[in-house]
Amino acid sequence: MTVVTFSLFEFSSLRRRLWAFSQMGMAKPALRRMADLRFLKLMGTGSGAGFSTRPNFGVYTLLAEWPSLEIARARIASAGALDGYRKTADRMATLYLEPVTTRGQWDGHVFEVAEDAPGQRMPVVAMTRASIRPSKLMRFWPRVPAISDTAEAEPERHFMIGTGEIPWLHQVTLSAWTSIAAMEAFSRRSATHGEAVRIAYKDDWFSEYCFTRFNLLAIEGSWQGLTDVEALRIPTPAAQAATRADGAGRAARTAPAA
Repeated sequence: MTVVTFSLFEFSSLRRRLWAFSQMGMAKPALRRMADLRFLKLMGTGSGAGFSTRPNFGVYTLLAEWPSLEIARARIASAGALDGYRKTADRMATLYLEPVTTRGQWDGHVFEVAEDAPGQRMPVVAMTRASIRPSKLMRFWPRVPAISDTAEAEPERHFMIGTGEIPWLHQVTLSAWTSIAAMEAFSRRSATHGEAVRIAYKDDWFSEYCFTRFNLLAIEGSWQGLTDVEALRIPTPAAQAATRADGAGRAARTAPAA
């Protein structure tokens, strides 16, 4: 089962922020050498909820794809390439996600959806990535504040962050919703996001586009908004089995010797 992880890191002090900013270039070679890694993107965020032309030097994100939940958890917890982030970040959280449906690609990569992938469970975790044509930037970004305000006001949206690889040109949104209907009503029919999507397709704003929906397998760590998302989670059989196996392993390791 393919598992995608989405990790968030927060840095408060100037020293820690300078370290995190430096890693945008320095850390990538080591990160890409992590065992079992299939895909990786280290990204920055904008101010506010991430949807801004002004960068936020205090929050960074890491998206990665792995061959299983067990491996994903092991690498996030102990991979040497992430030691600096685990030691330096003031706060860190990771979402473990199973792709349910996907269309498009990201730098030529297509997220793998298993043939026997389960149906969508709640909450709906959706990720959109768009590579914006430079000639369309002045048409795209003036619409973003209104879209962000509308999304943040949605009562059925429980988490949202904007992130990306290259400021202004690459925009990634990760959000969690109580239902597919609520997510689609916003993304396709709202006066802000829905209208922008219609124009974007009509006028060919994007050179590349990827939209993927996930089941939430687990959340580790603490981050504003994720507590509500965890409360909505319906565990998949794979996640339940992994949790049982992890619990059994802990019990075996802590059992007294005969």
